[in-house]
Amino acid sequence: MGIKHLRRDEAVEICERLVLGRAARLFGSSREQLGRFNDYEGCANLAYHYHREGEGRVLRISYRPDRPPEAVQAELHFVEYLAQGGVRVSRPVRSVRGNLVEVISAGDVPFLAVSFVRGKGTRMPDNGYRYRQGASIEEYFENWGRVLGQLHRLTKTHRPPSDSVRRPQWHAFPEYTGFPFGERLPRVAAKYDQLIAELHALPKNVHSYGLIHNDFNDGNFTVDYETGDITVFDFDDCCYFWFVYDLACAWEGGVGWAMFRPLSERRGFMDRYMAHMMRGYNHENTLSDEWLARLPLFLRLIQMQELMHFAQYLDAPNEETQAGLRYKIYCVENDIPYLGFFDKVYSPDMPFALAG
Repeated sequence: MGIKHLRRDEAVEICERLVLGRAARLFGSSREQLGRFNDYEGCANLAYHYHREGEGRVLRISYRPDRPPEAVQAELHFVEYLAQGGVRVSRPVRSVRGNLVEVISAGDVPFLAVSFVRGKGTRMPDNGYRYRQGASIEEYFENWGRVLGQLHRLTKTHRPPSDSVRRPQWHAFPEYTGFPFGERLPRVAAKYDQLIAELHALPKNVHSYGLIHNDFNDGNFTVDYETGDITVFDFDDCCYFWFVYDLACAWEGGVGWAMFRPLSERRGFMDRYMAHMMRGYNHENTLSDEWLARLPLFLRLIQMQELMHFAQYLDAPNEETQAGLRYKIYCVENDIPYLGFFDKVYSPDMPFALAG
């Protein structure tokens, strides 16, 4: 099977011309019934919504060469395993041919189509960050932590389908091989190499390391506003990594609730936020204090990953983009923890940005 790297605009054009109608029919729908989800920064798939058998569904089409069929099959196996263990996830559904993954070739490019049942409710960002009426926001934070704890508890006993159908180790992803803009940002590249070396030196055991979601933020789960139940989706980045990384993603997810507050209030809010998150988490799973103390290390990684992504815009004329880059570069080069959120460099008037 030939592999070709496509720009996103190329993938969209080919998909909608040659793939989409076939994919829709394979999952019992039609192109006319599909609605496309809006793109977001960094999205790696094309996603469409439709209805079948009285329920909302999602059609996801992957086109990247680092998403081979075996990796997608392993992802879906993990999602099914979590569902059987009681985690609310968007479960995959089979095509009319009985397959969970359909490979549709367009020229020399394989497109992978899968479908999922949509979770009840909507994502919090799509609901203006308004939680359900009559319930406290603390309930939401605890539910978030509880689901994450469930996932980590269950992954300890998960086994992949086979040696060939399994998710990758974290260091197999290209982003962990080196900082791609090292000539432009040599100090950042050196810090990145040091950080990756620190990760490689960390211990591993079943209580701290396993197959995780790897992008567990409020953009990747829906909330049922009648019950507060959370349904998780978007497992296509799942890999073998340390559990505390998912908690670092959750920590970052709380930043938006306090980003415009003064420092004293930001600290207090984040402490309370994580206390509620961990109360839910500890109901299902526990991490040692030794691992929780490594949270800043993994937040450094998250900040480095964000900088790596946005560094492609180093020459962009947009001042807002440049202000965000200046902030990220400053925090990385000066080893400022917690994404700079508790440092004097951070300003509630210009969150995560530095004036030129």
